[in-house]
Order: sequence, then C-alpha cells, then structure tokens
Amino acid sequence: MSKAFIEALKEAGRVVVLAVVPVLIASLEAKTFDWVSIGVVAGVALLRFIDKYLHEKAPEGESGGLTRF
Repeated sequence: MSKAFIEALKEAGRVVVLAVVPVLIASLEAKTFDWVSIGVVAGVALLRFIDKYLHEKAPEGESGGLTRF
C-alpha cells in the first residue's frame, strides 16, 4: 500500500473514533439506532478519506484534496 493510502486510512479512522463511536454509544444508551445519523457520520468519514488521499497524492507545491485549497 502507498503512503498516501495509509495516511488517508488513518484520517478516516480518526473520524470514525471521534464521530461514529459517540453516535453509537448514544444510540445504545437510548436503545434505538438512528441509522441516518450513523450513515451521515460514516459518509463524512468516507469524504475525509477521499480528501486526505487526494491531498497526499497532489504534486509538491500544489493544493490537493476535494476543494483544492
């Protein structure tokens, strides 16, 4: 695996730990699962993964990522 892919996986993991896990804990506490909230947070993690990967793959001196800034 490339360094860019590994760095992107780390970023997605951070988002999962910081966002998905608290939503899951709150869902377990309420004894209901809000799949929409879990899906939205998982979608954000996927976007952060893609953004980080594109940022890491950008040529030196260029801005990378989804937004290019």
